[in-house]
Amino acid sequence: MPEPQQPAQIPRDVLGRPPKELKRLAREGCWGWSHAGRARLYPRLIQQVSCRLVTPDALVYRDVAARLFGKPSVSSHPLPEFLEGCPVPTYCLSPRGVTALKKILICVGALFPDITHSPLLPALAALLLHYSEDEAQCFESISRFIASNAPHAAYIDQSFLAHQASCMTFGDLASKHCPAAHKLIAGAAENVLEVYSEWLSWLFPGLPFGYAVRVLDVFLLEGQKVLYRIALALLRQFRLSVAPTGLQGSDIKAELQAFARNIAEHVTVDKLLERAFGIRLFSRKEIWLLQMANRKALVERGITVVQRRFYTCCEGYEPTVLLIKTTEGEVCGAFLSSDWSERKKSGATSGFFGTGECFVFTVRPEAERYEWVLIKKPELAKAVPRSRQRSPSPAPESPLGSSRDSPSPSPSPKHLAVPSPQRRARLSPFLAIRHFLLPSKTASMFMAGSRDGIVIGGGGGQALSLDASLLWGHTERCETFDNPPLCREHFQVQLLEVWGFRSA
Repeated sequence: MPEPQQPAQIPRDVLGRPPKELKRLAREGCWGWSHAGRARLYPRLIQQVSCRLVTPDALVYRDVAARLFGKPSVSSHPLPEFLEGCPVPTYCLSPRGVTALKKILICVGALFPDITHSPLLPALAALLLHYSEDEAQCFESISRFIASNAPHAAYIDQSFLAHQASCMTFGDLASKHCPAAHKLIAGAAENVLEVYSEWLSWLFPGLPFGYAVRVLDVFLLEGQKVLYRIALALLRQFRLSVAPTGLQGSDIKAELQAFARNIAEHVTVDKLLERAFGIRLFSRKEIWLLQMANRKALVERGITVVQRRFYTCCEGYEPTVLLIKTTEGEVCGAFLSSDWSERKKSGATSGFFGTGECFVFTVRPEAERYEWVLIKKPELAKAVPRSRQRSPSPAPESPLGSSRDSPSPSPSPKHLAVPSPQRRARLSPFLAIRHFLLPSKTASMFMAGSRDGIVIGGGGGQALSLDASLLWGHTERCETFDNPPLCREHFQVQLLEVWGFRSA
């Protein structure tokens, strides 16, 4: 877009204005035609976004980019899996800018492995790249939106579940606030939700660049609520535009996309925004309540956040160390002896696997380790008779104990001797479970993983369990490690890391 002959004058104290006045200025296009003004203002607006304490910044990007791509600016790395099927608009970026955009998206995939689906993220990165000093600053801006923890003010959907819930929410809002347009679409489409599932693409990359950046102006201040408003205004205008002639074809989705591309023929950007913010009784809380209800409905139908990214990043490493920092500042974790790919051997069930090398621990407020209960209490198990072992193995020097449910057997060729209290020794955690006759399966529940989350320790409770989003967890005493709760029983994850080790 060419600079206007009389660029807009942005007040020097614009960021010091009250929030309501700042929103009004953005909606009215105070910096709508000043590219240089946007470049100065955007980074300062984004720094005001409330986000998690530990969020990757420009320095982190430079370090990761240097490690991934080296000095050359061209990379053969593929785009992250979470962008599969998502449009990646370039918005008139130069070839160098397109390369920078791809590098930013690849680094986002490397540093945010919990993102599984995010259709909005590429368009947002491409637009911000126009107004960033360099790709590192653009990456930092995107990271703040991803890590935002502002209540009821989400910026970017980061999973298929969240995206589907937002599509259902848009359908609910369209039915309530645009009944005539909703009726038109319902009469022309076999599946209304399928039409509404592309509502974000009407805006990005659907709208022309000049319209898209005006939407971005208010999005930076008000979050996802703005996108619902603009899309509803587009839907209303679409009905008005097609009312005289009716729908021309059977592909309603293609007609909506074409209408968005040619929106300048129907309404100016100022008029579009005016109509969007003129919709009454439309609050952020209403959107949030609808999204929560729709997420719950989707979960009940079996649509969950599949943690493929977690498993993809962890598979191939053995052992791994899981570290969790809660929002209360507590730190705990687990040492996990087996490769997470072993969970696939259980099929569809979430069976436990692992060895006695596994243990759980706390770091803050106090450091403590809780090993496999049979290491410290060998009397809880007895040895498997040689005739029942899968392969012959010599008897260990330190004999094993007896079951707590049966009297101690006398030494015989088929059983190892029972230690006296004075001779008791620690069991080797390297011995396989098949070498023991355990009192119950709960004594060997080390680690388990499924699409519903991950579990460490079992029997009477779970030492650590995380839900599918990896945002909420639970800890309690379990029989496998005989541990107390590792932190507050119900906790929210602030930071999660997995460190992998692999033999050279």
